Parts: sequence; structure tokens; C-alpha cells
Amino acid sequence: MMLFLNLVRVVLAGVWTTLLGTPLIVALYARYAYGLLRATLGRRELLDQALEANARLAGWVAQRLWAAGLLVLAGVRLRVRELAAIDWGVAHVICANHNSLFDILALIRVVPPPFRFVAKRELLRWPFVGWALRPAGQIVIDRADRANALRNLAAAARRKIRGQVIFFVEGTRSRTGVLQPFKKGAFHFAIEQQLPILPTTIRGSYAVLAKLPWWRLRTGREIEVLFGRPIEPPLPSADEPAAAAVQALLGATRDQIPAALAADAA
Repeated sequence: MMLFLNLVRVVLAGVWTTLLGTPLIVALYARYAYGLLRATLGRRELLDQALEANARLAGWVAQRLWAAGLLVLAGVRLRVRELAAIDWGVAHVICANHNSLFDILALIRVVPPPFRFVAKRELLRWPFVGWALRPAGQIVIDRADRANALRNLAAAARRKIRGQVIFFVEGTRSRTGVLQPFKKGAFHFAIEQQLPILPTTIRGSYAVLAKLPWWRLRTGREIEVLFGRPIEPPLPSADEPAAAAVQALLGATRDQIPAALAADAA
């Protein structure tokens, strides 16, 4: 019975995504195509403006309609807390743990647009969600090619797109709910762009829907997004190797997230 109900929810989620995604994709690609055309004629800043406008539009639709509808459909409640007051007018590098597809919905609901997810290239194949990534100014990287991933991050930073940049710092969903080692891309990005890290702990999503089995959705549960205390990146210094600065920032971030997860487990 549970499998049948969850399959019904999957179908309804697909219908909701299609209804919202079809007109959104048309609007995004129209503006994106115009920006690309003007960029080839020497007006690169117009492409950046198009991408930022698309990021705002896609973020608004995703936050107010798409993610909100899917959370209601799944019977999932959402709670958000801030350990320190956050100035959302300032761009942050949001570093979050990743246990479930519901982590994406939770962050979309609580992070003010415009925001940019750092997404793996495989997601480009997903209908509507993947199709919207590039024209909406999201950052797509190839996890199998570290050098190319860093180049894509650098290229994304050169675009004058404001708002939050979201990394799932483990790189992929945990299969067990246990925090995995952090990838370093977010910390390179934060130091190079001099953006504060915002450690973010998502609690309860693994109990809602783990990576395996994909169909075992548990309704009637709560997900909490806990924003930690922002961490300012160190200034580049000739006295401190870049690798040491990245490791220090990674360590400071990792100090906050496991403590919050341990509180969740308790």
C-alpha cells in the first residue's frame, strides 16, 4: 500500500513539475538566447543580466510554487532556525550536508532568491529541473574532472550574478545518513571570491527519504534547516599556502555541522 501511495505521489509530482516547468523553460530560454546573442556581439554584461534575471524568476517559481507544492504533497513540514542573524543582502557560500533529495526542496524554500546551486553535470538530463540549470544561471560542474570543475567555478564567479551560492559539500548524498568527507571546491571558491561561508545543517531529511530505497517516502515528518554562524574566509597571503587556508576554512565549517547533526540524533 505504501509503495502504491508513493508511486501516486511521484506521478503527481511529475504533473506539478510539468505544469510549472513548461512555461518557465520557455521564458528562461528566450531570455538566455537573447543574452547569448548579445554576448557574441560584444555585450557580455547583457548575458550576465539575463542570467541574473532568470535566476530570480526561476528561484521565485521554485520557492513559492514548485518546492512548496512538493513538500505539501509529501506531507513534510519545514522548520528553519538561525544561530546568528543573517544578512541575506550579502552573498554567502552556503555549505550544507546532503542526505536526501528533500534537502534541495528545503533549501529552495528557505534561501531568498536569487540563489545558485552547484550541480553535477548528470542533472542536466533531468526533465525540466535539469533543463533549467544553465539558463537559470546555476553552476554545473563535472565531478569526474576536478580541473574543469574549478574552471567552471571560476567562470561562474566572473559573472556578475548576485545572491547565495549553494554547495552540498559532501559532493553527493550520503547512503547511510553519516556525514561524509567534505570536498574542497566550496572553500576555494569562498577564499578566491572573499565570500563568507554559511555552514548549514539539514536535519530529518534522511528519515523522510533516504537515497536507497528511493521509493520509501515517510510522510508526516519534519525537516529542519539550521543556519550556523557565518565564517569569514582568510585573506590571501604570501605567508600562508592556499592549501592551508582552504583546509582551515574547511575545518572551521566542519566543526559546526556534525555538532548540529549529533543534536538531531540525540
